Amino acid sequence: MRVLEGAPADEQVRLVRRAYEVAARWHDGQFRRDGSPYITHPVAVAVILAELRMDHELLCAALLHDVLPDTACPPEELAAEFGSVIIGLLRGLERLDDDRCRPPDWATSMDERVLTLKLADRLHNQRTIRGLPEARQRVNSRENLEVVAPVAARLGLRQVEEELRRLALANLSGLGGAHVSFGVVAAGAILLPPVARARWVEEWLGELLALPGGRARSRFAFRLLAGMPRMALTLRRHEALPRGAPPAVRLLRWVVRSDLRAWALLAPLLGWLVLDAAADRLADAVVIAITVPPVLTAAIHTIRARLGDGDERE
Repeated sequence: MRVLEGAPADEQVRLVRRAYEVAARWHDGQFRRDGSPYITHPVAVAVILAELRMDHELLCAALLHDVLPDTACPPEELAAEFGSVIIGLLRGLERLDDDRCRPPDWATSMDERVLTLKLADRLHNQRTIRGLPEARQRVNSRENLEVVAPVAARLGLRQVEEELRRLALANLSGLGGAHVSFGVVAAGAILLPPVARARWVEEWLGELLALPGGRARSRFAFRLLAGMPRMALTLRRHEALPRGAPPAVRLLRWVVRSDLRAWALLAPLLGWLVLDAAADRLADAVVIAITVPPVLTAAIHTIRARLGDGDERE
């Protein structure tokens, strides 16, 4: 399977940008079940693949993957602009999406790139599954847990496998009152190293579900969040920043040096968490509004110290 090696060439970047422009034009006026513009979904799928360092052809296919089935775009138009390889990926995805080809049949597919594209699509849909009817959520989550995640494991996509299992398990476990507590803990766990994150979140989910009531779950979540920065430092203590920090690290250093800049980025995330919880239960939104800001503040200070600018706050 081809992956990105170093910085992509200018022509590759141009093609990915063009794929976004074409997808945005054809999906204009379309919306997802949660009310967000539809283009947010293919962009999110492309981001997942970029994080996995997949090549520019897969990124283009991710951005365009719903154009043919969900819009009136002529196939020959995409073929003329993006070539046979990308069209081949889209056609392969159409075959996987055929009602006669269910996930249990995916394991027999020999095209790993098409499977990788479909896995990224499934992962983002699982992340945003609350927009579906509850019965459909259960069906999709069980399928992802029992069939789709093992396909990711077979392809060596460990991060995709672990996140699919965690999210599907959370949906199938009937979180009930534990939903918000688990969501807050999972958000705080982003500080942990990726290789350890899924194992800890899965363990914490089991402990949350075993607790007797909302108050006990809230206390448990608060204690976890309070200790998260220290735990993250302990797990990451053997990691070291490379010499000559790359531009992304320098940018992060510039952001966290100022509390104002850091909160300008984090405030929308916090607002989304509060509003999402308030849609179900106002009391849960209040819990998030009280407990999450101190944890995020501690995370800012931890990252600032980690990047070596702890004494240079603006």
